[in-house]
Amino acid sequence: MIAPGLLDFLRTVSETFLGDQAAISRYTETNGPDGVVQSWTTIASGIACRVSPTGASGAEDQAAGGGIQATSDWTVWLPALTDVTERDRITVTGADRADGRVFEVSRVGQRTYEAVRECLCRLVA
Repeated sequence: MIAPGLLDFLRTVSETFLGDQAAISRYTETNGPDGVVQSWTTIASGIACRVSPTGASGAEDQAAGGGIQATSDWTVWLPALTDVTERDRITVTGADRADGRVFEVSRVGQRTYEAVRECLCRLVA
């Protein structure tokens, strides 16, 4: 068992390596008179984060309309216990990219004694 004071220390150290900023958006669907309306609602912003490529290569997926689009997998690191779920979108901005990159979460790595939250993501924009 890790003592609470040690866990707090590990979280503080981990957060010093989160040099970018993130906003988390949650997917919602509502039924309206014209059918299903899909939207993304920002649930948190100004969250410290770090982005790392997951692999050395990209992939191709079937895009809407029958085309092919390039995709790549990334890991987005957030502070421990951050409210993020599969299918959420994380928009990351940093000193090297003020316009923001958008990642869709495919898996959230929640762990016992979590020092940082690991999100496996796919770059969507």
